[in-house]
Formats: sequence, structure tokens, C-alpha cells
Amino acid sequence: MAYSDILKLKKVEVKQEEKTFIKNLIVGNDIFAIDLFDHLNNLDATSVKLLSEEEITEDNFKLMGPSLIRGEENISIFKELGLVEEAQISGSCFYKDSKFHAFGSRTKPMPLLWGEESYIDNHIQLSPSQILPSLKKEGLLERIKEKNYGLRIKEIFRTTPEELIDQAFWKVCLTNGLIIECENLYWGESPSKFLELFQEKKTLSSEFIEFCESTTTPCSLYVHLDLEEKITKDEEAEQTYFFPLSFTHDWGHFIGEICESESEGYAQTAKFVTFVDKEESSEEDISKKINLLKKNLAKNFDAFDENKSKERVVLRDYSYCPDIDDSSIADGTLNEDHLIFFSFNAPLKQAATKNVTFVDSWMSSKFLARGVAVQAKIK
Repeated sequence: MAYSDILKLKKVEVKQEEKTFIKNLIVGNDIFAIDLFDHLNNLDATSVKLLSEEEITEDNFKLMGPSLIRGEENISIFKELGLVEEAQISGSCFYKDSKFHAFGSRTKPMPLLWGEESYIDNHIQLSPSQILPSLKKEGLLERIKEKNYGLRIKEIFRTTPEELIDQAFWKVCLTNGLIIECENLYWGESPSKFLELFQEKKTLSSEFIEFCESTTTPCSLYVHLDLEEKITKDEEAEQTYFFPLSFTHDWGHFIGEICESESEGYAQTAKFVTFVDKEESSEEDISKKINLLKKNLAKNFDAFDENKSKERVVLRDYSYCPDIDDSSIADGTLNEDHLIFFSFNAPLKQAATKNVTFVDSWMSSKFLARGVAVQAKIK
């Protein structure tokens, strides 16, 4: 079975022909979607719903893979926002010739593939709730579950409002037949996914299309292992490890860290990611990659025992872009009425609810720093 087919394996949907209106529709399921839902829900609990084809659970309040606060410029953004004063800065290393080496040493790593170079940068660790305090609110998960469409999008259209009160600017058609009309569409998936689903591309500017296409990425395969016993020493904790998938082929790496446990009853959590071409990996290939990661952990950490771990594997059909640069985006070129991009792959230069300006160094921010900056602009 091809990887692209694996991604399509979803629950059976009950077909329905129905139309509904909601003022604010949030598409996404990560920490920024949850935080934005809480913000809009506090303003008017009747005006917002979430659309995520996944069921929202406590796992959505966590971050997948290795640290997403990397590089001096991105770390400085969190300091400027007052989210961190001092934090332990950790580095990265790669596995070769039966031991770990620092990047920049005499030994050279296997070739780095798309997106991998960004994880060489020094990094810090912050929990999602340190970044977005709303995630700690009691009952938030239950409120989201009550207002979440757990369905897939088939296509998106722009529409002209016909009502004075319920003004619909967007029409989101779901695969089960439900049509959601909304005034404001908050898009937290990759902009490339929006472009793929939008059916009237001729109405978009070439600059808008170009930006959306620039966010096209490989898929991400995340492997998290909750460990009953610690497998690293304190001085090794939170270092980023690069394990090559092959020493004879340029197949990329599993990249990850072994951190404090995110789950009650466990000592540590190993959080790894590798990037996958959806058309070139089968279910068997993915299983082999996961087993290879476990073999590398067993080979290098004596205390690792697969039988004393809890595994979570997540396949995402997009990755976080490492190279979005708003300094190259002309003002106004990404403005679409009542469409707001947010989260990791969103542009800073777009029409939003607040006119916030940023210093030049923020324009090339990436990962969590970009998501936080965009969120501040929206809220």
C-alpha cells in the first residue's frame, strides 16, 4: 500500500446533504488552533467551531518531534515576547562509525535532505503551555470536542454574502456532503493545502499562488516513545540526535530528542521525526524505518527496552517549512478578504485582525517562533 493511500484511510463517514453557517471557522488541530479557538470562544461562544478530520485529544495539546525553537534569532523572539528569560541551550549530534559526532567536527555526516539542516541549530525547550497559557485552562478539551467537526474537506469556494446578519464569504464543502458557510475562515493547515482545495484559482493573484506553492513540503513521520526508565544521562538530555536511515544511500535521518516525559507514569519521552515522500514510501517501508529507529536506540542507550515503552506513530501530509521569508513578500499581495492563515507555515504579511509590526529579524522566523508571532498578530 502506498503512503498516499495510507493517509486516506479514515473512518467511514455518514453522508448528509445539509448546509450550516458559523461566523468563525477554524481549520486545524495543533496548539495554535486550540489557542485560537479559546480566544474566539471567549469573545462569543456561539460564533466559533473547529474543523479537524482528527478527533481532538490531549495529544493535540503537545508538540510532535524535536524542539521547534531553534537558532539564535528564533530563541531571541521568545525572549523579546517575555516568554523566556534564561533557558538551557542544547546542541545537535549525528551518529556515524558507531559513535556520535558534533556537527562541524572532522567527521562528516551523511548528506542532509530537505528540512534536516534546520535541526542542526542550537535549541531550547519550552512546553506548549509555557508558550500558550490558554492550553492549561480547565475544561478546554471538552469545550473543543463539543464544537469540533471531525470531518474531511472536499473543496473550498469563495462566496458572496446574501444575508445582512449571517454574512458568508467562504463555503467549505466536506466529503460527507455537509456544507459549512462562514464569515471568517481561519486556516491553520499548510497554505499549499488551501490552494489544493480552493476551486477558483483563477481569482487568486499570482503572488498568492506562488506563496502557497512555496509551502509545499514532504510528509512527516513522527515516532514518540514513552519510556518507563531513563535511558540518557542528565548531560545528554535534550540533545538532538541524527540517526541516518542508511549508510549507503542518501535516505535522510530520524531526528529527535529524549526529554522529560510528557505522560504520567513514564520517565522520559523519545520524540523523533523523519520526512517522507508520500509517493515513494509504502506501509512496509515505514514499518522498517520505525524498527530501524528502535534498533539505533537499543544500540546506543543500554537502558532502552522496547517492551518498556509506549509507542505513538503519527503520519502528517505536510511538514513545517524551514524557509518562509516575509521580507520577500510585497505588502498586500496575500490579502484575501476574511481569510486568515495561522500556525507554523503562515505568513506574517497578511490581512488580519490587528495591525502589528515586527522587526526585520522576525520576517525569516521559523517553526514555533513564526507561529507565535502570527498568533500575536491575530489576537
